[in-house]
Amino acid sequence: MRVGGEDILVLSVPLPQLRYPEGTTSAEQEIIDAVLQGLTVKEIAEQRGASLRTVTTQLGTIFRKAAVNSQAELIAMMTDDAGDD
Repeated sequence: MRVGGEDILVLSVPLPQLRYPEGTTSAEQEIIDAVLQGLTVKEIAEQRGASLRTVTTQLGTIFRKAAVNSQAELIAMMTDDAGDD
């Protein structure tokens, strides 16, 4: 492919399929996606039109289901599991 007179090589790699923790609801999966995008709890609450307390409670439920204690652990678990087949 040529762009601006330069030859470039375009590579395409499939993204791994995320495996959400067992028993998570679609709302919890949306929150996990937001965490993976790097959003803060405040940003997630604003995006969802929810209170900080609601999102914090939902994150606690997600942590319990995922057997983690923090957003960092959740991200590590999700990204580690995504590549396993």
